[in-house]
Amino acid sequence: MKRSNRLIILVGVLLAVLAFVGIVVVLNGQGGTGPSNQAPVGKILVAKAAIAIGDPITPDKVLVKDVDPTAVPPNALHDTSEVGGQAALLNVPAGSQVTKATIGTDNTVPVDLSAGLKPGERAVGFQVDRVTGLDFLVQPGDYVDVVLQQRINVLQRTTDSAADPNSPARFETIPGLESSRTVKTVLQNRRVLYVSAQRTAQPQTVEGQAQPSQAPAAIENVIIVFAGSDQDAEVIKFVQNNVGEIGDLTAIVRSGADSEAPAVTTKGVTIDLLISQFGVPIPDIVQKLKTP
Repeated sequence: MKRSNRLIILVGVLLAVLAFVGIVVVLNGQGGTGPSNQAPVGKILVAKAAIAIGDPITPDKVLVKDVDPTAVPPNALHDTSEVGGQAALLNVPAGSQVTKATIGTDNTVPVDLSAGLKPGERAVGFQVDRVTGLDFLVQPGDYVDVVLQQRINVLQRTTDSAADPNSPARFETIPGLESSRTVKTVLQNRRVLYVSAQRTAQPQTVEGQAQPSQAPAAIENVIIVFAGSDQDAEVIKFVQNNVGEIGDLTAIVRSGADSEAPAVTTKGVTIDLLISQFGVPIPDIVQKLKTP
């Protein structure tokens, strides 16, 4: 009889242990707190407060937000270290997402120029080569000045029209002064919206020889689009009337701290200014030839 009671007790204990193990398994299967069972989380950056076009985006202005992975766009930023003071190319309301498009590093979606314009601004473009485009280092968000270089014919009034004040004024070129060069800063403090291409890292080399498969396509010229006005567009159109006219306009990058600085009055440069104010000498060829 005692042996039968002991067997019943042993079976009961065994059943209790099995029941406990079953409960643990069921709880774990229903989404326990273990890390392996947590739902996947995506991370994006959002603006703590509204960020206006042109404002520098620093890590203190954004925060990381956990979202459903399906809500993370391909051009998302995931950590505050990914912003370091780049100028905002778009308006970002408080709580809205800050993406690569906001700081001009997104190549996955078409550029929305109109979204980067302030009221009254126009998107204006011009072409530059490697020299006039600063080795293609200009980036969206930069502020640039535009320097014009042109060749003009220096004119004087004809002798007969000058002798008769009642006759219509007529002009002729001055011999030796045809196609004289003049240089002047014509536009200042323009915000860059888009650059068609930028300089990439040089390909890896082996014993001084570039690997053809790694060499980037050669860039001959790029288009810089900036936020300007209708008057700016008229200036650019006059200078660059067709795609072959490259080199007359030079882009120079300003410091980001100068984005609100007033325009600077420049004198421009001509040959007579170089001689009179910069002391550039002119060889006196005729005088030297007369010297015995």
